[in-house]
Amino acid sequence: MSAHWQTFASRWNRLGPPMRPGPEDVANFQRALDDTPGACLLLGVTPELINLSANLIALDNSADMIHALWPRHLGSIQGDWLDMPFDDASFDNVIGDGCPVLLEFPLQLERFFAEVSRVLKPGGRLALRVFVCPEHAEGPEQVCAAASAGNIRSFHAFKWRLSMAIAATSCDFTFPVAETLRIFDTLLPDRQQLAETTGWRMEDIATIDFYRGSTARYSYLPLSRLRQALPMQLSEIDALYGSYELAERCPLLVLERRA
Repeated sequence: MSAHWQTFASRWNRLGPPMRPGPEDVANFQRALDDTPGACLLLGVTPELINLSANLIALDNSADMIHALWPRHLGSIQGDWLDMPFDDASFDNVIGDGCPVLLEFPLQLERFFAEVSRVLKPGGRLALRVFVCPEHAEGPEQVCAAASAGNIRSFHAFKWRLSMAIAATSCDFTFPVAETLRIFDTLLPDRQQLAETTGWRMEDIATIDFYRGSTARYSYLPLSRLRQALPMQLSEIDALYGSYELAERCPLLVLERRA
């Protein structure tokens, strides 16, 4: 897993939306927090979210990600989202981008939300962008056919859709990310032809090679299933969407810690 994140960190700037938050997403985070003052915990080291709070600390379990993406003058802790090194009710807000992708359903995801609930103050907010597969799943062959027909604008959106289609074939919506590369190479072996058909840049197509040899496992739940993992202490008060390609699968959930 550490090798996966070392590679991911070194190539962050080659990724594009929806894999990284864009200006619309950052604006939605700002709207979700509603200028709420106080201590803010960022889960991960997403650099686009640095300026959301003047009192922000980041928590990530990868030293490589922290070193590559997080400014040294800002606070960060290497630690586990499932066992956060903070006292109860330590934060006014918690924010994160795509965190559930890294957590297996249901046990890890339920533990994650329980920990977030624990470290949030009553009335505090969790603003979390999530990546969810559609309620009626599409198959990998269907996604690749759409790409071959030129019906997917961005390679990064294609890569997300392909991974989601693979996840939907698993009973727990979790799969080894290396499988995305294997199926891609099987169904779309001619990358040059794909680039000519779609207009995608070869350097963007090459980002799928990040998954080669990775032992990481990703999880893409339908939104209805993800909501089932929420504890009673967290109440959903909003779901915000962007307008970029695949934004309908990347809602920003806004949840409030009940008193």
